[in-house]
Formats: sequence, C-alpha cells, structure tokens
Amino acid sequence: MGTDSFSVVFTTYGGDDPAEVRTALDSIVDQTVVPDEIVIVEDGPVPDPLSDTIATFGRDHPELVAIYSLSENCGHGKALQIGVEQCSHEFVAIMDADDISVRKRFERQLSYLEDNPDVDLVGGYIAEFDKDPEDVVSIRTVPLSPEAVERKARYRNPVNQTTAMFRRSSVINAGNYRGVARMEDYDLWGRMLANGATIANVPEVLAKVRGGTAMHSRRGGLEYAREEVRQQWSFLRIGFVSVPVFVLNLLIRIPVRLLSNRVRGLIYERLLRTDG
Repeated sequence: MGTDSFSVVFTTYGGDDPAEVRTALDSIVDQTVVPDEIVIVEDGPVPDPLSDTIATFGRDHPELVAIYSLSENCGHGKALQIGVEQCSHEFVAIMDADDISVRKRFERQLSYLEDNPDVDLVGGYIAEFDKDPEDVVSIRTVPLSPEAVERKARYRNPVNQTTAMFRRSSVINAGNYRGVARMEDYDLWGRMLANGATIANVPEVLAKVRGGTAMHSRRGGLEYAREEVRQQWSFLRIGFVSVPVFVLNLLIRIPVRLLSNRVRGLIYERLLRTDG
C-alpha cells in the first residue's frame, strides 16, 4: 500500500452521548492505519461532559486533532462542510459520532482508492447493533460497482455515510456538503454523480452503527417527508433523475416517512437492509 496521507472529519453536537463519542473517537485511532489528521467539529455549544471528552481526546492525540467549535448549531450538513474545508489532505474519511469503525477500515479504503485512481469515493457495508457492538442484528449492504451505485442512486441512497472515504477535490468540485436539514449525504452523492464523479463500495463491513427504534424515529415524520420532496426536486433540477423517477420516488418514499415508527422499522429491517 502507498503512503497517502488522509484526514478524518468527525462532527458532534450537544445531544451526543460522551461515552459513545469517546468510543467512536477511539475507533479512529485504533486502526491498522492511523489518520494523519482528525478534524473535530463541535456543532454549536456542547455540555461540559461532552466538551471534556473531546478536549481529553485532543490532549491524548495532540499531533492529530484539530477542534473547531461553532458558536451556534448549524446542522450536520453545514458542520460536515466546514470540516471538509478545514482538512489538509486529499483523502478524507467521514465518521459519525455514535458509530464505530472496524479496525481495518482505513487500510482497506486507502488501498482501494490507490488501486482505483478513477474512483472518487468508496464506502462499504454497516453492521447494526442495539446495545452490544458484538451482537449484530442486521447488516446493510450497498451496491458495489460504480455502474450499480449510479443506477441505485436514482432511487435510494447508495452509500452508508459513516463509511465514506473520498477525494476531497471531487467533493469540493461538486459543491461540498450543504446545510440541508436532512439527507446531506444523499444530497452530496447525487450531485457528485451528476458532476461526473465515480462512486463504489467494497463488500465488507466498515463500521458498526446503533440501530433500533431511535434510528427509525429519526427517519420519519412530516419534516422528513418535506425533505424528501426537497431532495427529489433538487435531483430533478440538476437532471440526476427524470420526471417519471421523481414521481415514482415520491410515491414510494413519502408514505414510508409518514408511517408509525414500528411499521417503518419493520420495512427497514425486512425490506431495505440489502442492496444489489
């Protein structure tokens, strides 16, 4: 494998659990290949326990960590945008504050990007758990080849964001993350593909994420349904989806957002955990 340097963008906000954040941060440095830079963005004021956790991690790894504290909560998309802008290296990995990267994640992704210079972003599978990371309840697979990713992206998010590693220049050229209310990752992937970028996934679990009722609740409700309309309209305007696909997506996606958490959870667990 080559010697390419890379950054990790890690965003957190006041609602994150300090213990989960520390576990996520530790999984970044407990890697077979350790990043050269960890850009931590505090999205607005955070409680003292969380602030202390982040500050302690920064003191433990002063050569790696740069902390940017935003004066007000701007949302996940804006925080990611700022994080990417602050990165010093061309290769950038995304890490969510309550997830756990598997130990060979970065080694695997760096190797893939070096072996496939035409690929701008690579992700992978995620393993979902309830309380114990070793007790996996489901695995979310994603399409692998660039052709399959582009085909699937017109209907569903083709990349698990917390597994994404990309070429910073490609993300910047597509407009970077935006301060949209939700689905900031899908918003970016669609714009990247429309801009000519190549996206792929590897057939391996790269991160473990907390699933369950809380996750399904975050993915439902009227505001989320409105965001679906905004997102699909955005894709239609840039020519990423056709009018028939736009209509079909709304007919399928809006009702799912308005279902009860229990029913929506069953749909996610039984129908939407795999992708070809």
